[in-house]
Amino acid sequence: MKKAFPSQKSLDFSRGELFLNRDLSWIDFNERVLSEAADSSVPALERLRFSAIVSSNLDEFFMVRVAEIARLAHRFPARKFPDGLTAANLLVQIRERVLRQKSRQAIVVDEIFQELKRHGIFIYNRLEAHRALDSEIRKGLPKISVVVRKSRDPFPHLKSECLHVFVRFPGEYAILTIEDREKRLVLLSSRKNSRRFALAERWLCVKASELFPEKKVLETFSFKIIREADLRYRLDDEESLEYQIEEAVKRRSSAKIVRLEIDASAYTEGSLFLGTALGLDLAALYRFDLPLDLRALTQIYHAPGFDVLRYPTIVSPIPKPLRKKQIFEGIKSNDILLHHPYDSFDIVVNFLRAAARDPKTTHISQTVYRVGARSSLMEALQEAAKNGKKVTAYVEVKARFDEINNVKWASELRRSGVKVVRPFGRLKVHSKLTEVIRQEENRPVSYLHLGTGNYHATTARQYTDLGIFTADPLLAGEVRSYFNLLSRRGPVPRFKELLVAPQNLRNQILRLIRAEMEIQKSGGNGRIIAKVNSLVDRDIVEALYQASQAGVHIDLMVRGICCLRPGVPGLSERIRVISVVDRFLEHSRIYYFRSGGEGKLYLSSADWMPRNFYTRMEIAFPIKDVALKRYVVSVILANGIQDNVKSWNLQADGNWIKVKAPASRKMIRSQSVFTALAAQDYRDTALAHRRPRTVLNYE
Repeated sequence: MKKAFPSQKSLDFSRGELFLNRDLSWIDFNERVLSEAADSSVPALERLRFSAIVSSNLDEFFMVRVAEIARLAHRFPARKFPDGLTAANLLVQIRERVLRQKSRQAIVVDEIFQELKRHGIFIYNRLEAHRALDSEIRKGLPKISVVVRKSRDPFPHLKSECLHVFVRFPGEYAILTIEDREKRLVLLSSRKNSRRFALAERWLCVKASELFPEKKVLETFSFKIIREADLRYRLDDEESLEYQIEEAVKRRSSAKIVRLEIDASAYTEGSLFLGTALGLDLAALYRFDLPLDLRALTQIYHAPGFDVLRYPTIVSPIPKPLRKKQIFEGIKSNDILLHHPYDSFDIVVNFLRAAARDPKTTHISQTVYRVGARSSLMEALQEAAKNGKKVTAYVEVKARFDEINNVKWASELRRSGVKVVRPFGRLKVHSKLTEVIRQEENRPVSYLHLGTGNYHATTARQYTDLGIFTADPLLAGEVRSYFNLLSRRGPVPRFKELLVAPQNLRNQILRLIRAEMEIQKSGGNGRIIAKVNSLVDRDIVEALYQASQAGVHIDLMVRGICCLRPGVPGLSERIRVISVVDRFLEHSRIYYFRSGGEGKLYLSSADWMPRNFYTRMEIAFPIKDVALKRYVVSVILANGIQDNVKSWNLQADGNWIKVKAPASRKMIRSQSVFTALAAQDYRDTALAHRRPRTVLNYE
């Protein structure tokens, strides 16, 4: 029976049914990723990669969100989420959905293993039937530590970044720990055109009787634990924040356990003993007949000689305007749009390298949220400082799971002469921007790179993101004010070009939504298109509902969490929500408002979530070049909205339905369209027909 929604006259935004739960919506997103792994039309190694992403996503979800919800259930049992659920209710629903999802994943992974086997990649996970492999596996085993305890003895400390094997004997037990989870995948000798692998933890389970010949083995199974990832430090003590974070990261190894996952065919006495010994209730115990920690299996993805089992490699070109011209000359001629990974991220690296070596460059400023352990961009900043440039970097040491890497880079940059801005207390700097100042004809000229994604060369090949190079003086002036705000902590400037959180981003988005409502009410054509990773903020959701009621046509591309219900009569029938899940992770944020034909377009680092509006330093920057604006709206957004191969539609009841192209319609796969356009230098698009613009210098 379909749920009845309130009529237009009785709308009450305090009613829970108007909002979908953010955490259940996230689980739905992970289900869409799992559907890619289940899709037999996807190459087999890509299916394996998607399945590993499902596991990695779920681990992080428990470390962050489930841990937080459990705290809320304990401290504020009566408090309700916007959808009406209490934390305790939500934990029950999360468990039910995760159990279903992991059960489906177990079936999918077995299918993938069988398909890989047909192509010559053997992953031996049922090792009882492969005794002949024993000697090879034994030689390739990673380092293993062993603890044997009486059942009544205090339970040993367990690391969460490892895989463990539990062996039960009468009155006692042993725990075998694989110290390096990446090495649990044992490479065996392989014949031509084949690769063979074994899972070390499953072999240890099979061989327990031989490993403990003097004991009676009652049962064995492998397991892992997930601990909460919340870091506790004093935000009011900014000077010691880096040290505090280093110490807090170390404490993660002893943080509260939020999930115990067991690889076994059934719950056993040993699994219940283990859960009790770890201080967990049954709700935190998850059992599946599924290899643990599938992330390590992504090593197989890169096995040479199996190209047919992966998507074809794309060649990401340098944008045509920058191939022959010196990079600063090219940016001065036109604003240049970058669409990664279809356009090469190397051009961003080249921009920094050119600035570092350019005698006219005087200043470089950059925000850093996530970068790799090795980074050409960070090396370019170091080189610039050594060459006498004044280099300023804001390195966000509070970026979750990258804290230690970022603390390391902050230290290395300081040693190279870079001014590293001390961290804000409670605010994370999540914006992505770079300013290079050159001295040209006795006056400073700014060149900017503004983007939606991190300055991370590896993820730039895996995530879809947008960025621009520009020498626009008005934008440059505000970017400099933004960097001054980060560096000096002075009065907040008034931004007109940029939308900045927590200063004005949320309120400006609300103003733009309401402006479309007024245009529609005045007989115009209100139109909103937004592409974000998550739509959670309640005020934004309510404003979109009201815009829909006023007649504004709204298309939302939401990769992950969406708390808005589309298509509800009298509420949101003019709102459509789609999600594209394909080869690359959709990551760019785009906000478009028709604005009576003027067309206001912003790119941003910010999702429409409370954390982005209130606890992060974010920017949304306007696209002002007419050709770039036309391309983003008529090509990037239009193809995303029309994707009928890899997109999903959100229904009013909260279910996601895979879009199927009617036989009469052309099949549109947006990521394939963008790949082809970049390879053809954007022929026959607005980008191919721009006129050079005049850029004014400024004092």
